[in-house]
Amino acid sequence: MDCLHRPETGTMVCRWLREATPAEMRTSYEQLFAEAQGIGSRLWLLDIRRRNNEDPETAQWLMDEYMPLLAAHLGGPTFLAYLLSPAHLVRVDDDAIDIVHVAQLQRSVHVALFIEEGKANEWLVQQAGK
Repeated sequence: MDCLHRPETGTMVCRWLREATPAEMRTSYEQLFAEAQGIGSRLWLLDIRRRNNEDPETAQWLMDEYMPLLAAHLGGPTFLAYLLSPAHLVRVDDDAIDIVHVAQLQRSVHVALFIEEGKANEWLVQQAGK
């Protein structure tokens, strides 16, 4: 995973450059959290177009542990724009949809799925200040 901070928008942009094992995904998300906490970023663009693997255990970990961590430590609602390939969006299983649903119910983490990076960035910019 490669991450950079866009100070002009306050956005963290992270791209998985290849398939990742479940352990690598957890490590990547933990790294992202640490970087975002260090700069105070609550707007994230997560490009998973090259990381098309879905793992039910990781999805459960995201819902049960990771999302509540964001809510508790980032000082306000966090907005996650996932950038998926069109084929991946079609294949998104119930676990991913559950992540979106649970996150929205928490009202502190907001998740949206996109296939166009421009639209994902527009959505994140609209969330700034919330």
